[in-house]
Amino acid sequence: MDNPFKKRATEYFDAPGALLSILSPEPLRRFFESNAASFFDRLVIVVGTPGSGKTTIARLIELDTVVALLRSLPSTDHKDVTRALTECLVIEDLRPRILAYRLATTPDMRDIWELPYSTKVKASLLRSLIQVRSVLGWLRKIEGAGADLSQVRIVAREQFEVQAKLIHVEDTLAFRDYARSVEARIFRIVTALVPPAEHQLTEIGPQSTYEAFSIIEAIRIPAIAGVDGGEITMRPLSIIDDAHELHPEQFADVEQWLQGRELKVARWLVTRVDAIGHDVFRHALTADPERASVSAAGSTRDRDWVLKLMQKGTADKRAFKATVKDISKRYIEQMPTLRRQSIRLEDCLSTKDPVLPSADMRQLATAVKKVIEDSGFAAKRVDLVRSWIPAELPDDTRQALLRILIHRESRRSPQTELFASEPEELESQPDEQAASRSVNASLIAGANLQLLHDYGRPFYYGFDRLADASSENIEQFIQLAGALVDNVETRIVRGREPRLEAKVQNEILIRQATSTIERWNFPHSDAVRRLIEFIASRCKVRTREPNAPLDDGANAFGIPQSEMDRFQKDGGNLVVVLHYALAYNALSLTENYECKRRTWCLFQLGGLPILKHGLTFGRGGFCEGHLSELIASIGE
Repeated sequence: MDNPFKKRATEYFDAPGALLSILSPEPLRRFFESNAASFFDRLVIVVGTPGSGKTTIARLIELDTVVALLRSLPSTDHKDVTRALTECLVIEDLRPRILAYRLATTPDMRDIWELPYSTKVKASLLRSLIQVRSVLGWLRKIEGAGADLSQVRIVAREQFEVQAKLIHVEDTLAFRDYARSVEARIFRIVTALVPPAEHQLTEIGPQSTYEAFSIIEAIRIPAIAGVDGGEITMRPLSIIDDAHELHPEQFADVEQWLQGRELKVARWLVTRVDAIGHDVFRHALTADPERASVSAAGSTRDRDWVLKLMQKGTADKRAFKATVKDISKRYIEQMPTLRRQSIRLEDCLSTKDPVLPSADMRQLATAVKKVIEDSGFAAKRVDLVRSWIPAELPDDTRQALLRILIHRESRRSPQTELFASEPEELESQPDEQAASRSVNASLIAGANLQLLHDYGRPFYYGFDRLADASSENIEQFIQLAGALVDNVETRIVRGREPRLEAKVQNEILIRQATSTIERWNFPHSDAVRRLIEFIASRCKVRTREPNAPLDDGANAFGIPQSEMDRFQKDGGNLVVVLHYALAYNALSLTENYECKRRTWCLFQLGGLPILKHGLTFGRGGFCEGHLSELIASIGE
């Protein structure tokens, strides 16, 4: 099999068996972590950045994937995925419960908007096309599973006998033929060189609106080969993927239509943030999700629709690391060279602290000695400061920490006369003060980041930092991990040890991040690059300050929340630039952040800009500024 890390997107795995081999149950559990039943009885709006796992979830629960999974159970180890699908109500008693079909949004669906018809007619054509393609997709999935369509029964809702008769639900083959004829008529209208006049549609187009979603309640199959239990009744699910490709007014109409309670089929609307307003997306990400709304007035979240944001907060970091660890394991199992060696990615990424070359160590020692001399501290005072540093740390880290701590103590000490000796009372500090000045993990990271900038000492190594650099985005993880796996595979082929030292990891990750940022080609990507360069330059200066005032430094730019509250009005071009920066993981927002008795909005860099510019993955460290500075930064 080809290297799955290079395929990345799950759409490139055509066969369900190949897809199953690399799918992890963890994204599925995270997706359905709340009430799973609510995902199948009302509209679900799934919003996420590219690579956040939207399409992966959709493909995993499609009928052909579920059937392939159930058929493989006696001979393969997919029990964890099966258990997850059972927990999420997609499978019940080892039988499919949901008949899911992923309907990709195609250009001809968007082209309906360009037709010279009234808004009502265009909306009707699009709704009919979505329903007819979903119906044909469900039937193809059933036929692909080996079921005889002539024996399949379409279960219509009570009191919809007349409507059911119009679309021929009593005969599944006639039902399919009619659906095909409706699709063909709509397709001819959309692709015509000269579209027919609106008054001609009753002759050329469908005789009436195709309303299958309001009529169908379930689909019953006598049996599926390889799946035990005889007759199976499934609830149809239409997953409209890439809905952001629709015109904004089309998207709004489809969204409002799918919220209708009279629709009994399950329906998901899967989109990037491009399709929803910036203000809505920003508040959905940064405010209380329960208050977020993407719908028109008159509907209520959770009662009429469910909003599922694929972006996660810091509380999910541990879960994300578990997810990508499982994904990397499954991907590596598809690579014979690595599988034969029983390779695990986390074992190949050395976490051994690198050591500065002797020449750099001498230069560092000289710099620390000068800082001590400039401080005027007596030897006892320096020894006391040195005692605060953990003895088990590498010598270069200890020296960098000593330099920072001496700078800090110099700032705390009162000014004395020129050439005056240090006061006697400062030479002897009580033991309790030594205990209070313990060095925390953030400060150690800050010292190592200063060594990265001053001497090129590697910082980005080990599986934890690889996961942190992924911005909780699965595709971004696979891109970064793939670059590392390529190197591991090359070393194995050459008969060398597969373990990558810190320096190699650091170089690969920074090079991959830099290359990816240079290749950004989404709307306003140039302005996004200018924005992150401005924020990163400010953060880098703050991180390299001699006394490391923020411990591990900054990776965000903070403006007063009061300025952000006026953002839609005062933000100018930055409004749309920020929208795409958020959508493509260049930035994230933390609003209403309390610090220094003030409330801030933080523009935090994503994992790739952090890698490129040598900054921390820690949260909370920021440079203070104003909205006007951000607006100025995106100018040519």
